[in-house]
Amino acid sequence: MKLIYKIFAVIAIAQLLASCKKENYAETNKGNTPLVIAASKETLVLNEKEKNGEALVLAWTTGTNQGTNASIGYTLQLAKQGTNFTDPVSEDMGTAVYSYKFTTGKLNEIALTKYSAVAGTTIAFEARVIAQANTDGLEPEVSSPVVINVVPYEPVSSTLYLIGDATPNGWDNANATPLTAVEEEPGVFTWTGLLMPGEFKFMTTLGEWLPTYNKGTEPGTLFYRTDFGEPDDKFTVASMATYTVRADLISKTVTIAVPTNPTVPPYERLWIVGDATPNGWNIDAPSEMRVDAGNLFVFDFNEVLKAGEFKIPTTTGNWGGDFYMPLVNQQDLSADGVQLVKGGSPDNKWKITTPGAYKIKLDLYSTKISITPFTPYTKLWLVGDATPAGWNIDNPTPMTADAGNPYIFTWEGAMTAGEFKIPVGTGNWGGDYFMPMVNHQDLSLKQAKFVKGGNPDNKWQITAPGTYRITINQLKETVDIEKL
Repeated sequence: MKLIYKIFAVIAIAQLLASCKKENYAETNKGNTPLVIAASKETLVLNEKEKNGEALVLAWTTGTNQGTNASIGYTLQLAKQGTNFTDPVSEDMGTAVYSYKFTTGKLNEIALTKYSAVAGTTIAFEARVIAQANTDGLEPEVSSPVVINVVPYEPVSSTLYLIGDATPNGWDNANATPLTAVEEEPGVFTWTGLLMPGEFKFMTTLGEWLPTYNKGTEPGTLFYRTDFGEPDDKFTVASMATYTVRADLISKTVTIAVPTNPTVPPYERLWIVGDATPNGWNIDAPSEMRVDAGNLFVFDFNEVLKAGEFKIPTTTGNWGGDFYMPLVNQQDLSADGVQLVKGGSPDNKWKITTPGAYKIKLDLYSTKISITPFTPYTKLWLVGDATPAGWNIDNPTPMTADAGNPYIFTWEGAMTAGEFKIPVGTGNWGGDYFMPMVNHQDLSLKQAKFVKGGNPDNKWQITAPGTYRITINQLKETVDIEKL
């Protein structure tokens, strides 16, 4: 260690002298100074928390230009000990540069990726510097190598996602909700958003169920799950609210900031007004949207619309009130942008050019809207242990289309105690369904919901066996379950 201190001292004095003189220090006579390299540390146990920090400094003397006054270019090489530098990491340092710093992250990546080191096990490196005077006739000078022993770490995932029925995208592992990596804090991820009552855990890779970070045995801890035989404990959300989640994969800790009061949507009721809608421009009695009982931030309006315009008032009887409107007037219906306009000015409106059935969904939390034409399904089925066909998705119980209304289907027959939902296709559990707003919704409630991919997997529950008549309107997304 005394050697490197001497080298660092020589470099510091040389740089100080160079700053006091006007001549180029890279082009002076270096004398016969031997080329020597030294390391700031000879043994390093790398820590991912210090990923962006300095791990190792290699420094060297000037070497000699044999009195030619030629500048000297330097090449730094790092290789696995015993390889005779056959496959080194090389850094072209240029001239008048006498040290190089490795960050913890870079040194760890070299050890694991280039030299296939095993995390937690020592790998020995050799470092040397090659000095080449920039003049003809002089052979390069090569320093004796210095040995550095490094213990690398296994990096945590660079991506992290929320998955579960409490999260915005449910249990769809191909569309899980991403957290944001905190650049200045290695291994730390954060997310702020709406969580629903239910469960969640963390996954590292889209489309893959392993590995995951689950609820640990101690409060505020994470369990790294790499095998399906390990415990699959999840975090529980009791009430709908905006939460801030912070996960530290290195320390395996998590904080879930629980608000004092659950976040509630800014409006409990919304309407649609315009000549495209059934009630036209009647601001005193506009058509009301339907709030999603499973997510109070979401409002739906499913209706046959005329050619014309519409906007979404937050109150009735007042043209000077606040409105949800498109970002620009007559915005393309495929665009999802929406804004709350105080006082209703500027007076932007959506425009329907092709009359027909439409489904409109406004999400106040994400401030997005979808306006999509609706073509009714020509076949619907019942599937579930309450139905005659049970959970046979290949051959579920068919419903009967109404001859006078393409949106309505009915079924009448005996049902047992159990559950059911309404698929729009057969042979695929990952298909689309009509489902209740919430799981085991009261049978007296008329609301149904179209769920792409069937997630979250809500079902109606029959508790009293008997003969039932089930009627669904797939446009209005309503259901009538009547015990005869």
